[in-house]
Amino acid sequence: MHPDSTSRNYTTVAITAKPTTTATSTSTTTTTTATTSTTTTTATTTTSTTTTTMTTTTTVLTEAPFPCSSCPKVYDPACMGFGNPSIFDWCPKAADVGVTYFLGAVAALPFLPYDSCSTTIVCPPGTTPRINLFGSSIPAPTPATLAYCEETGPDAGKWMTGVPPFNFELSTLTCKNVVSG
Repeated sequence: MHPDSTSRNYTTVAITAKPTTTATSTSTTTTTTATTSTTTTTATTTTSTTTTTMTTTTTVLTEAPFPCSSCPKVYDPACMGFGNPSIFDWCPKAADVGVTYFLGAVAALPFLPYDSCSTTIVCPPGTTPRINLFGSSIPAPTPATLAYCEETGPDAGKWMTGVPPFNFELSTLTCKNVVSG
C-alpha cells in the first residue's frame, strides 16, 4: 500500500442488469380499403334486321290534256289494251298510242280554220291504223293518220281525214292489232 493512500474499502458491486425482454412486435396493419366498385356491364344486343324491299315499277300512261272544246276525242274509247277483249281482237288504249290533241292551225293543212283541233295517230308495232266510218272499220290510207275537227262553223265537232275535196268524215280512229280473228 502506498503511504499516501488511504485505505479504502471498495465494494465491488456487480450491477447485474435485470434481463430486459424487448419484444419487438411487428405490427402489420392491413388497411382494407373497401372500394365499392360498381361495374356496369352494358349488354348491347344488336339486332340486325334485313328488310328486302322489292321494287315494282308500274308505268301508268296517261293521256295528255285535251285542249279542244267543241270536238270530242277521236281515238276509240272502247280500246282496252293489249289482249283485251281477246288476243285476236284488241286495240291499244289512247295513252299507249300516245294520242295528243292540238288546238290551232294545222301546218299540214294551212287552209283549215286557225281554231281547228287535230291529232296525228302513229300506231305502235303490231297494230295498224283503222278509220271507223259509221260502224265500219277500214284501213287508214297512211301509217300516220291525220284527223282534224273544226271548233267553229258549220262543220264544228265533226272529225275529218284527208285533204279537201278528198276528205271524209269519220267517227273514230283506232290502232287495231294486225292479226285479228
